Amino acid sequence: MDVVYRIGEVAASIPRDVLVSYSPEGRIFPSITSQIEVSVLEKVVNQLSLDEDVEDAWSVDVLTKEFVESTDKDRLQTSPEDADYPVYGGKNIHQFEYDNSHAESLDGPKYWSRGMYDPPNSAQYRVREKKFNRGHLKRSIYEAFGGPETSQSQVQFVDELLEEHRGHGLKEEDVLLDCTEYRIGIRDVSRSRDERTIIATVLPKEVICLHTINTLKPFAIEPEEEHLSEAPIRSPYVRRFTDHELFAATGLLNSIAFDFLMRTKVETHIVKRELLESQMPRLTEGDDWFHYIAERAARLNCYGEEFAEMRERLGGIEPATDHRKRRELQAEIDAAVFHAYGLERRDVEFVLDDFHRVSNPRIMTEEYFDMVFEKFDLLAAEGPFE
Repeated sequence: MDVVYRIGEVAASIPRDVLVSYSPEGRIFPSITSQIEVSVLEKVVNQLSLDEDVEDAWSVDVLTKEFVESTDKDRLQTSPEDADYPVYGGKNIHQFEYDNSHAESLDGPKYWSRGMYDPPNSAQYRVREKKFNRGHLKRSIYEAFGGPETSQSQVQFVDELLEEHRGHGLKEEDVLLDCTEYRIGIRDVSRSRDERTIIATVLPKEVICLHTINTLKPFAIEPEEEHLSEAPIRSPYVRRFTDHELFAATGLLNSIAFDFLMRTKVETHIVKRELLESQMPRLTEGDDWFHYIAERAARLNCYGEEFAEMRERLGGIEPATDHRKRRELQAEIDAAVFHAYGLERRDVEFVLDDFHRVSNPRIMTEEYFDMVFEKFDLLAAEGPFE
C-alpha cells in the first residue's frame, strides 16, 4: 500500500483528449508506465486514424479475411503439382517478405489451389462466390443510383438497372478479386511480447490468403452511369493506393513508431477496430518523407519474379537482397517514420530503450536499435525528404 502515499511520485497523468483520441470507438485504456510514455503517446495519437476519410489521400476502412480453412478446405491441395498459385497463411509472411527467400525460418506455403476454370477446386472461385453473396458491388450500385427506400430489394433494383443498360442483371463475373492487384497483408496472430507486433508485406498477385492474414482492400467501388453497360463490370473498381502509396503505407505499418502504439492494444490477434482507429501519418505525394519511405519499402518488398511487373511500374527499381543492406534500409524507414510522427530525440530514445527484447531476435538486436538511432540523428541533420 506504500504506493498510495507516493502516488504523486509514481503516477502518470494522461490528458483526457489523449484517451479519447487513443481509442474513440473501443474505449480501450492504454497501459502506461511513465510520464514520458504519455508524452510520446500524445504525439503519436495526434495523427489521423487509419479509417479517417481524407481528400486526396489513401485510407483503410476494411480488413478482409479472404478464405477460412476450416469451412472451405475442399478447395485446397497440399502439393503444388497441378496447382496455379499458393494459398498463404500468417506463417508465410514477415515484414517486407512474402516468402522465405531471405529467412529460412519463414515457412513455405502449406496449401495451393487451382484457377477459375476449375470451380470445385478453386480457392479464387470460392472467394468470388463469397464476395458476390456479401453484395458489396450490389450495395455500391444501389446507393450510387438512389435505390428507393421501400420494400423493393437491392437485388431487384440493381438487376433491373443493369438489365436496362446491358441486357442482364448482376453476375458473379462482375466481382473483381482483390488478388488481381498487389495488396497489403498483415499477419493476424500477434502479441505485444513478440519481436514485432505488426507484420505486414505487399503480397504478389493471384495468391489467396487464409484467415490468418488480414488483407487491406486494394479497391474502392465507385460506380458511374457509363459503367453500367460493361460486362463484366470493371471500371467502378478504383485503386485505393498508388504504387508509391502502397509501399509508403507498408513502411509505416512495419515501423517501430506504429508498433509502439499497437503494443498498447494487441493481446493475441490484430483486431479490426483497434487497428483502424489507430493513428498514422497519411503520407502521400508531396509530403515530407513520402518517397524516402516508399522507395526503401519497395526495394525491400519487390524482389523475385512475382514483383517484376511492380519493379517496372516503379521505374525499374533495384531490389535489396543482401542481408546487411536490407537491415540498413529498414532502419532508415524506422528513423524516417519517427520524424514523420514528429517525435523528438528524447522520445525516440525512450521508445527504442523501452522496446521489448526477445531472446533470439530475427532483426531487433541492440545493433539494429543503435542503427535506427544513428539514422534518426542523421536525418535530423540533413532535413526532411519528399
